[in-house]
Amino acid sequence: MYEFKNEILLDASNWAVQQDTLLKMEQTLPMIEEYDNTDGNSDPIGSPLWDIIKEPVKEVYTIPLFKQEFCDMVLSELKKMQFEIPFKPNPEEDELRRIPEIVLENATPDFYEEMIEIVRTQINIILFTLFNRQVDGGCIQLANYNPRTIQQTSWHHDASADISIVVPLNTGYYEGGGTDFHNRGSVPPLPTGHGLIFPSFTHLHRGAPVYSGDRYLLVMWLTIDENDRKEDRFR
Repeated sequence: MYEFKNEILLDASNWAVQQDTLLKMEQTLPMIEEYDNTDGNSDPIGSPLWDIIKEPVKEVYTIPLFKQEFCDMVLSELKKMQFEIPFKPNPEEDELRRIPEIVLENATPDFYEEMIEIVRTQINIILFTLFNRQVDGGCIQLANYNPRTIQQTSWHHDASADISIVVPLNTGYYEGGGTDFHNRGSVPPLPTGHGLIFPSFTHLHRGAPVYSGDRYLLVMWLTIDENDRKEDRFR
């Protein structure tokens, strides 16, 4: 099990999230908490988060998510981590979506729990705004595309998830990349720390080829809480 060198990442909390996004989350949360979830008519279109959410491809959304400082720390830690826990494809996944990865829950459970806490208490506000749903867990991994090992993936669904979030950690340090969505369009590499968010099981997609350098990503395959009790939201 990997021992973190930069322990501040194990207490990421609010400081990791983009300041403007965090402010709009705080402004949005009361709107969500006031909503009576039993009527089934939630449409938080007036949420302040919509000011910074973009939809470059139909039903594919982007939002400034993590600070550059946080991404730089994760990337620095990742480069140390891979000497002890190398990137490798998951043999339990189908070949179409295998990429070199480090699964946080296995490699560093403490960091995984910190990231899941950010998902439950903060990212869920974004997901409720987008989909009127929240998640309660899932797989979080660090991934690497490069011309030496896996340059791109084939068309696939993230079949084990309900909602996928892809966060680039080092945009500008590689050529190529981005994400293609079948019959929908393509999203070029986002700025470092921005989240690409889409429903996992409806959006056939693939990682676009990387021609030089290493494309490092923080990837979240999140699962919906079927109980979805209003009183438990964001707590």
